[in-house]
Amino acid sequence: MSAAGALVGGILAVGVMVTAGGVARRRAWSPADRIAPYVAGPSAVAPRRDDLGTRLDASTLERMLGPSLRSRALRLEGFLGGGDALQARLAAAGRALEAPAGFRLEQLTWAVTGLVGSGAVLLLLALAGRPVRPTAALVLALVCGLTGTLLRDRALTREVERRREAIRGGLPPVADLLALAVASGESPAAALDRVARVARGPLAEECQRACHDTASGVSFVDALDSMATRIGVPAVRRFVDGVAIAVQRGTPLAEVLRAQAGDARADLHRSLLETAGRKELLMMIPVVFLVLPTVVLVALFPAVSSLSSISP
Repeated sequence: MSAAGALVGGILAVGVMVTAGGVARRRAWSPADRIAPYVAGPSAVAPRRDDLGTRLDASTLERMLGPSLRSRALRLEGFLGGGDALQARLAAAGRALEAPAGFRLEQLTWAVTGLVGSGAVLLLLALAGRPVRPTAALVLALVCGLTGTLLRDRALTREVERRREAIRGGLPPVADLLALAVASGESPAAALDRVARVARGPLAEECQRACHDTASGVSFVDALDSMATRIGVPAVRRFVDGVAIAVQRGTPLAEVLRAQAGDARADLHRSLLETAGRKELLMMIPVVFLVLPTVVLVALFPAVSSLSSISP
């Protein structure tokens, strides 16, 4: 019981530290924090950090555990790998300013949460009086830690998929708005800036970032190419290639944009039909394995009951 009491005391201490860190974080905002959202664009730099790499506006708990967790996150990044592939996934999820080490730190946090969960399960088993083998406890802790790491990776994948689906759905109206702005006499860069200010959604955010890149000196075609690379959606890549070819060859851009909007709608319609076909196959599972056997049983029940009643 002494070991169980020590474990309970440690969990309570961690809870008190988390609560204290949350209370300490609820402080009055400084004037710099108040005006920061109005002067910083989507391509703003990351928050300021101290010599140890901890954010200056971090909580007490993050300041205490941040350096050690960050060093272990760097080791995890060196073991699992980071670099361009992970950075591309973060950019596709709308987190281009985040370094791969930050994502590895989140994975490490999820792994620690899994370890804490396994410790809680082992504590409950010990309090219930059931013997726990050290080998089984070690295997459970490793499985829970690995599960937390993989779940965070899976969560990032789902985030990327949801954002790409939202971008595919928002591409036709954005293309129509661009065609309308270009047909009214605006330049392609000015039309993209207007659409970025009017539209809403992840594609509008990417257009706004492309406008900021254009304002910083990058050419319009290169900014669109970088946007398509970050997003990683084939429909957006075809749209950007069509716009780039039209700008380079002097083709009337409004007609090209209208044609691209029609192609985006056709691609979205085709994707919806494919999704409906897959859902139709999934709907056959309860029909075949639940509804059909029930109908057969209802149809055969009178005959079976009659035969059982007349049998000697």
